[in-house]
Amino acid sequence: MCGRLNVHDSPLIRRMLTDLGIDLFPERPPRYNIAPTAMLDVVVSEHDVRTMQWSIEFGEFRHPNTKVETIKRKPFLEKLLLTQRCLVPVNRFYEWPDPKVRPQWKGIKTRFCIHTPSDVMFLAGIYKKNQAGVDQFNVLTTDPTAAITEFHHRMPVIIAPARVPEWLHAKTVGDLYALTEPYRDELVIYPCDRAVDNARNQGPQCMAPSDASPTQLGLHV
Repeated sequence: MCGRLNVHDSPLIRRMLTDLGIDLFPERPPRYNIAPTAMLDVVVSEHDVRTMQWSIEFGEFRHPNTKVETIKRKPFLEKLLLTQRCLVPVNRFYEWPDPKVRPQWKGIKTRFCIHTPSDVMFLAGIYKKNQAGVDQFNVLTTDPTAAITEFHHRMPVIIAPARVPEWLHAKTVGDLYALTEPYRDELVIYPCDRAVDNARNQGPQCMAPSDASPTQLGLHV
């Protein structure tokens, strides 16, 4: 899954999007620790950038992420994928280890900060309006990379910059599913400060490296 997002350098994100022909992304103050239900800028098309709430309400159920496998089983979700998908530009995301993946994670207070070498990534999403007319989005998740597999069983769908136009303009669900395959390019993964645990903490300390190195934790990242 994806528990927290980080948009600490919106000018950098804006430059990357401008290079892709998307020049409407706003410049915002740094946000180092974005939790579900927060408002976030997302891209619907080259000419449509909206501020949406992270987490879609499906009746009484609400969750910030949607599995690609679930979309394949649910026609109404597949329709959202085809007609109401978006791109979520971020600098980084955070992940909490899942003890069900490795039992030794139980009781270990470690959090990971994850980003691309360019420090900009585009996450795949779907969106819909709730009953009050508020646009809400979910981040799509898929199988993890080998490194993330060591501490979690899911990761966000990351759309490579070169494939952003395909994501925005695809006409069939088959073309879209081809873009939701697990990410295989390089990612930077490191244990980060526990300040990220509290969503009220919004400073750069949230993404600061912790004292524990990946090697000390038994990771091969």
